[in-house]
Amino acid sequence: MYVAQHFELPEDYARRLLTAPRRGNLVTVHDHGPEASLVPFYHDEATGSLVTHLVRNNPQARLPLAHPTGLVILDEADAYVSPAMYATNDVMPNVPTWDYITLHVSGRVHVDPRPDAALEAAVRLTEAMGDGAALDAVGQGKLQRMARAIVAVRVEATTVRGKAKMSQNRHPDDVRGLIAAMEDQGEEILARYLREVSLPYAEERLATITRLRGARRAVAGPGPAR
Repeated sequence: MYVAQHFELPEDYARRLLTAPRRGNLVTVHDHGPEASLVPFYHDEATGSLVTHLVRNNPQARLPLAHPTGLVILDEADAYVSPAMYATNDVMPNVPTWDYITLHVSGRVHVDPRPDAALEAAVRLTEAMGDGAALDAVGQGKLQRMARAIVAVRVEATTVRGKAKMSQNRHPDDVRGLIAAMEDQGEEILARYLREVSLPYAEERLATITRLRGARRAVAGPGPAR
């Protein structure tokens, strides 16, 4: 994933996305090409991995890997951005874009076909979601039988790259307009990021540009007398 410097996700924010249980796309490569599944993950601190489970007959679990490295794409939020949301659009017309927050995690993929491993992955994921008691009514015997139909999958978090293309490179007034628009649309995650990260960045960026322009004018001196 290409990440321009001004779109890099802050390290603490990336860490929160990595460690909070959430759904993501697991991408693996096989002899016939890539395969992908949308599945829930939890972060295993002991191994530094993202863990999930797949149905046993899923090609990603059943077929050999052509490459040992897999990719997990964890998208947090995204939205269409209309030029009308920007405050400066009346002065300088803009084109539409799409803002988003995403995390790409890549590393060696481990598929464990043992039912015990699959059951542990399923139980820990349910507990991570705060709903572990829901499994008590099912009973251990039935859970063990169900676990025979799934496999545990672990992806080492060797490389973690976060990207937030969130209008940080816009004029601060544009970011403020976008905050209002996202709040109106109920996009609370995006509005909060814009307010807490994008706006301060945009304000600092504008201040730097203004300071450098002033310094250049000072060096150039007054224009020729007329």
